[in-house]
Amino acid sequence: MYLKCLISIAFLAGAALPALAQEQYVRPLRPGEDGSSRIQSSISMTLPVKDDEDATAQQQVALRAFYKTAAGSCAMVLETVADTCEIVGMTTNVNARDRSAGGYGGAQVTVTGQITMKVKFKASLSKTAQ
Repeated sequence: MYLKCLISIAFLAGAALPALAQEQYVRPLRPGEDGSSRIQSSISMTLPVKDDEDATAQQQVALRAFYKTAAGSCAMVLETVADTCEIVGMTTNVNARDRSAGGYGGAQVTVTGQITMKVKFKASLSKTAQ
């Protein structure tokens, strides 16, 4: 019962600014590929929750924030290092946690996941690396 209550409380999230962490890995080309590479980004977002809001709605708010960040990742890649970008894979995980034990923090929803983007790097990048 406690766990069920804890999960319910944790999904009651507001639309506060999320904490965000991101890592990226670029897989090198293999012989015979079409000149594209894959960029893999790991994203973690933590949002506080509100007790007076629906748990399902708050989980959807957290996932929507994750998906917007993922979509923006391709746009950022296009602005900086690539001529083309396509999201070809994505995973997500939602975790509810009550951090109020111990007298600090509060209930939170954390969304973590990875996105994989297929990109063709700008030709000018290889010229500047020489």
